[in-house]
Amino acid sequence: MAEEKNMTVATEEKTEATAPKTENQYLLKLNRPYVFEGKEYAEIDLAGLDKLTVQDAINAQRQLFNEREPAAMLLCETTTAFVRILAAKATGLPIEFFKLAPRGVSRRIYGMVMGYMNVDSNTENHIMRLEKPYYFEGKQYTEIDLNGVADLNSLNESAAENRLTRAGFMVTDTSYNYLYACILAGMATGLPEEFFTGLPLYEVLKIKNAVNDAGFFE
Repeated sequence: MAEEKNMTVATEEKTEATAPKTENQYLLKLNRPYVFEGKEYAEIDLAGLDKLTVQDAINAQRQLFNEREPAAMLLCETTTAFVRILAAKATGLPIEFFKLAPRGVSRRIYGMVMGYMNVDSNTENHIMRLEKPYYFEGKQYTEIDLNGVADLNSLNESAAENRLTRAGFMVTDTSYNYLYACILAGMATGLPEEFFTGLPLYEVLKIKNAVNDAGFFE
């Protein structure tokens, strides 16, 4: 029995040793080391993007709004400043690491973060399909029916604008605001705001675009 047990353990160890390692597709390998505060970086691991949520995007957008970053007032997600904040959150590195990065490094970081966020819309007839099953309060969701957005009125919009103000936003063009999209989606579906803010980061542009679909304004 002891010999059989040892064989089992040896087999398990061999299987573990020969199992293929999953490649980190968000590991950015630099062409030349980047020196920051006396330390060389040959790579930047952005795998932490998977731990970020829509709330992180909202926080980043609010920070840029409050810092009066003009470029972030409209398509915030296309700005270098927005990507810097998300990259810092994903890696745990200080924001100065990304502010001082050479332009070539900065552009590659930008491309990777934007590639992560720009998931296909996958919304049809105002049914937003989620990239992966999402669990909220013990229930699994694979899609969200946003048809109720068509039934919202100007009082709902005023309430959402007031909510933005309480959350520390300066109300400008709300169609670009991530929190505003989450608030309206909550009103339309009866789901709490936290349902939408807790979605993975890569769903943020999808929910923003879905709520502001031109079909709701015909």
